[in-house]
Amino acid sequence: MKSESMSKHFHTLTQQRVQFLLKIQSLPKEKLWYRKEDGKWSIGEHLYHLYLMLRMLKVATKFSFILIPFARMKRNTLFETEIHDIYTEFKNKKGRGMKAPRILVPPKKIYHSMDEIELERLLLSETNEMEAVVKNIEEDIAGHIVFLDPIAKYPNLIQAIQLLAIHEKHHFNIIENNYKHMLESTINI
Repeated sequence: MKSESMSKHFHTLTQQRVQFLLKIQSLPKEKLWYRKEDGKWSIGEHLYHLYLMLRMLKVATKFSFILIPFARMKRNTLFETEIHDIYTEFKNKKGRGMKAPRILVPPKKIYHSMDEIELERLLLSETNEMEAVVKNIEEDIAGHIVFLDPIAKYPNLIQAIQLLAIHEKHHFNIIENNYKHMLESTINI
């Protein structure tokens, strides 16, 4: 990968997934889709939401390539390679989590239709496709490809990849907090 920062953020994404997915590996399908309470997502829904988020970023990234000529003109100016945790900031400010846009809400038709391995494959496949889309983009170009996302304060491509990792970690923490007992009992089997 030409961008060292994007490579680092993809590595973070991969490392935290490995640790988390080990915890749910032996989870029976019915527990994967179990909802602790109405209106709250199951583990499977959280994972499918992460897949949808990745897919949306991949599409947005492809569309953002029209900005490459402008990014080239700015390549010698400073840019950020890190972003703060907008999810924690939002929760601290508003006292609740962000509501997912409809496009990122898992459709009802996928409930109980996949097991952990299929969900993991979706995430991995989409991640590999995303990496392939950005692998030849140089760091000083990626740092100037900006997404029109006011909530995240208009992140550049590098920050958007880090935001993926932050977003996944946020959901992994929610899953662990909501399903701690179930995850612990599965590990002890």
